[in-house]
Amino acid sequence: MLRIRPEKLLLAIVFGAFTMTKRLCEWDDSLLIGIEELDYEHKVLVEDINKLHAELTHNTDRSVIVKCLGDVHLRMQAHFALEEHVMKENKYAFFDEHKREHDEFLEDYMDCMMKFLNGAEVSSKNPIEECLKEWVMNHITASDKKMSLMVRDGG
Repeated sequence: MLRIRPEKLLLAIVFGAFTMTKRLCEWDDSLLIGIEELDYEHKVLVEDINKLHAELTHNTDRSVIVKCLGDVHLRMQAHFALEEHVMKENKYAFFDEHKREHDEFLEDYMDCMMKFLNGAEVSSKNPIEECLKEWVMNHITASDKKMSLMVRDGG
């Protein structure tokens, strides 16, 4: 039997080290793009996605899940606005293409979110989670890294 001293368990819970849910997305330095404010936003977004994953996995209260879905949507909108500002400010040559990716993703996410809001079962979480995981990991490692290299090199 696993024995954890009560004070260690409390510390683990308080500091987030103890979890029964596997994280959906893992952050590591390979996801850094070299633009500090966007790297920070990406890290926070990964955490928000993991919070949503935990709620979808363990929570049966639809209102809590709906709030979490909304929080992720708001985070994405704010992040994209910041990223688009950085691209415009630096006259990024592929701004229109990159913005189109953002717009298409938000539309896809809203479609998944609306299905859930319109009564889809909690088991329908998989499309939302996979959509988020794929998007974040692929978009950061491809489109955002390409953008950051060009922005840091002058456009």
